[in-house]
Amino acid sequence: MLSRRGFLSALTTCLVPGVAEGRVAASPEPETGGAGGAVSGFTVHELTFDRTEHALSRARVYVPQGLTANQKWPVAILLHGYAQALAGERALSAWGAEYDVLSAYKNLNEGAVVATAALGASRTQAINEELRTAPFHGMVLVSPVTPIPYFQRDLAQALTHYADWMQQDLLPAVAQVAPVSTAPEAIGLAGVSMGGLVGLELMWRFPERFGAYCGIQIAIKRSQAESYAWLLQRAFQRLDGGRGRPVGVVTSTRDTYRWSNQAFYRALRRNHVEASIELREGGHTSRWMRQAGSLESLFWLDRTLHAPATESEPALLAKHETAGGAENATANPTSSEPPGGVERTQR
Repeated sequence: MLSRRGFLSALTTCLVPGVAEGRVAASPEPETGGAGGAVSGFTVHELTFDRTEHALSRARVYVPQGLTANQKWPVAILLHGYAQALAGERALSAWGAEYDVLSAYKNLNEGAVVATAALGASRTQAINEELRTAPFHGMVLVSPVTPIPYFQRDLAQALTHYADWMQQDLLPAVAQVAPVSTAPEAIGLAGVSMGGLVGLELMWRFPERFGAYCGIQIAIKRSQAESYAWLLQRAFQRLDGGRGRPVGVVTSTRDTYRWSNQAFYRALRRNHVEASIELREGGHTSRWMRQAGSLESLFWLDRTLHAPATESEPALLAKHETAGGAENATANPTSSEPPGGVERTQR
């Protein structure tokens, strides 16, 4: 049942001209992608929630029409960047219109990824070969308006409100219009630039609410990399059995935050956090997201959220220690002392 304070009026309105407000139409309305044009095969719902004391919350939900109703599908929560956050409509349509996530989904689902300048021929071939062996499973895409963290008087409170809205209002509303699982292990966070920072903050503060985190060109400073890795490692230790969460990092050769993202990945490995990284050609732009970022993040989320839990935590840690080599030699993941730059009040 939905909470009174946040979901007094959910308008699950398909973006189809002439459809009555509050109803879900059976036919999809394709959203025009930035470079890929109109993409068919998705039913689009716009959710609008009543104004609360802190925000008017909105989200767009993309439901692939090929998903069967007799299965509960994972959810990818997609957080946009700072430039898109400055205008409400632009924020709402960022992943569909500017990042062209629907074309990326369609190509992965059909096993026909097309080479781009950012993705490159070898990476494209590798993805397509893997898709032939293990096809893309699928998920429901949810793109909420992402809060700007930089101008918050109380960031912890703002993020708590946002996380509560996701759990208590947004996900139950999504479950009304799509066959999704709202179990934490089925919820993946993916954010680009500022959205990557917001997703990272949510993941270490509320690790029990999400199953995976993919940061794309995460807007963090290099000096913060060790701090955030430590915060995640400590947060994951609090989970039942100390079971962590997979973390994916996607960046590019000319990304403003490339070195920060690579340092963050190395710090995660030193702290024995399950992590992977993809480095593609290109800059910190929406065009790069259309050519590589959206596809890499969806591919990682699909593999992660559908992965069978076959390996134990000790086995995973041992694998990372072996892969990390000398990088892990100085790690002390059980330390209760934060690295420089982490204030105790953050914990």
